[in-house]
Amino acid sequence: MKKHLWKCFAVIAMLPCCALAQAPTSTSLTWEQVLQRFEQKNPTLSAGQIGIDESKAQEITAFLRPNPNLTLTADGTQVTPHNSVWRPLAGTYETPAISYLHERRHKRELRLESAQKATAIAVSSQADLHRTLISNLRAAFIQVLQEKAILALATENIAYYDHVLNVNRERYKAGAIAQVDLDRLELQRVTYEADLQNATESLETAKIQLLTLWNDRTPADQFDVTGPYDFSAQIPPLDDVRRPALDTSCSRSGMTVRRRISSTSQVPTTFPRKSRLLTTSAGRLSIPARTYGRPCKPSTKPKPIISWRLPTARPIRP
Repeated sequence: MKKHLWKCFAVIAMLPCCALAQAPTSTSLTWEQVLQRFEQKNPTLSAGQIGIDESKAQEITAFLRPNPNLTLTADGTQVTPHNSVWRPLAGTYETPAISYLHERRHKRELRLESAQKATAIAVSSQADLHRTLISNLRAAFIQVLQEKAILALATENIAYYDHVLNVNRERYKAGAIAQVDLDRLELQRVTYEADLQNATESLETAKIQLLTLWNDRTPADQFDVTGPYDFSAQIPPLDDVRRPALDTSCSRSGMTVRRRISSTSQVPTTFPRKSRLLTTSAGRLSIPARTYGRPCKPSTKPKPIISWRLPTARPIRP
């Protein structure tokens, strides 16, 4: 009997601890914490990083030399007896052979270069994907802050309207307004209640969208973010805004292609007229002399200037 009593007391003593453990705790995260969780748990970024690792592994595989092949062939083994004589290994002879694939014309180097370029493409694609996802994450984070501000404004509006209702109730008791006017004012409170409900639902939806970006299943009521969401009168200088924009655009493929095109336009205008050809005749190797074209000189003749003149209007005589 005493043992059962001790068990009951133990269970009763553990109930408050369980209630405290199950109580929802809201965690407020800053932008740096949200960004850190996103980079650690986002499945799309993890898959892209795995693709980069695979491309780097293919670089090692592409530059490997082929292994030599050693084969040993045996023939002439007697399988069945012949004239009551069976000597299976008497006529067996072995033929060893070794083969090795020799790649010419720098095939290994070309494979390595192709694998390195594939890795560079994967890294560039991952950087572009990271930039896009961070932009979406920042937009979702600001959306949560905006919905919190809207919810706070709706709460202040309904609190102020309740104060207005209390004042009008006192006026009704004093006989300043009629019952119909008081009922009309109380019915208008439904609009503020609807705004408050819409703001609450919008805030919950924004939190769910933010949690979805890093595949987190935390309930929306146990998750919150903090950050500045006020108007800033400080205007940054143009150079501070221009430099990050140029650094971001230069890392994209479009700007890289434009730079390559501009660099190719600076090639000198002197080109060889004929290419050097190696020819063999009667066992001799002949190399033609080098023939280069002369550099292009700018023309010193002035170009004609074409001017268009409209005919002048003549006065009409009577």
